[in-house]
Amino acid sequence: MAKNTVKCTVVTGFFTLFSCVGLFLIAHTIADHMIYADVEEQVQHTLQDIQHDVDNFNETNFTLIHMMASLPYIKDPTVSLKDKDDQLYYIRNGNPTIIGLNITDLQGNSWTDHSLHNFSERQYFKNALQGKETIFGPIVNKVSNVATIFYGAPHYDAEGNLINTFFLASHGDNLTKICEQHKEIQGRLYPAIVRRSTGLVIATADPNDELQSNIFDDTADIGLKELSDMTQQIADGKTGVLKIVMPDGTVSINGFAPIADTDWSVILKADYSDFTASLLTLRLAFLVFTAIALALSITVSLIVTRKM
Repeated sequence: MAKNTVKCTVVTGFFTLFSCVGLFLIAHTIADHMIYADVEEQVQHTLQDIQHDVDNFNETNFTLIHMMASLPYIKDPTVSLKDKDDQLYYIRNGNPTIIGLNITDLQGNSWTDHSLHNFSERQYFKNALQGKETIFGPIVNKVSNVATIFYGAPHYDAEGNLINTFFLASHGDNLTKICEQHKEIQGRLYPAIVRRSTGLVIATADPNDELQSNIFDDTADIGLKELSDMTQQIADGKTGVLKIVMPDGTVSINGFAPIADTDWSVILKADYSDFTASLLTLRLAFLVFTAIALALSITVSLIVTRKM
């Protein structure tokens, strides 16, 4: 009788334990899938929001150029280049978001801060001569010694002839401000903007990141194929969200997307554990539930076998 009781109790206990483990694995898998789906959606929305804000920022700068180009004294061929630049000087000084706003002749000459300079070797000038609008940078401006984004555009007369080019210099920290507006403190989801051609970080909301650090070099130092594949996708201007297991065992969430008409991509990164607090609660609940279920099953088994 005692042997039957022990056997029945052991079988019941193992059955209960296996049932609990099975239920836990199913519940944990479903919960993890739902959490990742939510995180992925959050990352995608944040990427789109930053893309939209940066696009608007770039478009605002080009709109300002177009507005200046439409002013009567800018269009007037009898007004000297110096007088035009002097007028633009007072306009740009009234806008804290920009560093410079200048007009050039077709040889690249421009009066900058009341001094004549030549910009014929600058890519944004060369592109403007070809009728292209260009966004260049950010680079450290030799004049102001701050990170600067350059916007170049052609200027035509009423007959459609190219007569001048414009360029606008904007503070590079405007991109960092956009990143900071979209950082997720609770989930520690930090956006950054990188140059795809070089891998340089040109804006970041992550206090642990440094401007001008290089994601390509950092990835090479880690030596993880999944990260190398991801940075290649970034360099190719692709969009994606990836979950990558790092060499130290932590799980990293990474999102990336290109910014239109630029050499930039926005990237997002976070530690997946920042989003999985509910899984820890589920694990604790499983331990408590399993202990209670085992206790009840063993108790019921003992009662039933004693009455038999």
